[in-house]
Amino acid sequence: MSKSAGLLSIQDICQFYGLSEQTIRRRIKESREGTGSFPKPIFGYGRKGLWHREDIENWKETEQEQSGREG
Repeated sequence: MSKSAGLLSIQDICQFYGLSEQTIRRRIKESREGTGSFPKPIFGYGRKGLWHREDIENWKETEQEQSGREG
């Protein structure tokens, strides 16, 4: 996990939520294009993308709610 317990790397997100790095990168791209809702990263050490844990938890909750409505 990232040095600060409140920040997550892509690898942390993959591990916690069982998603592949490719899936996370696709979600990031969709958000940049305006078609997704993945949170924007903050940039930490060496321009490595890091996300606030709370932002990712909120995003995941929203994803689950939306998939529940579709299914």
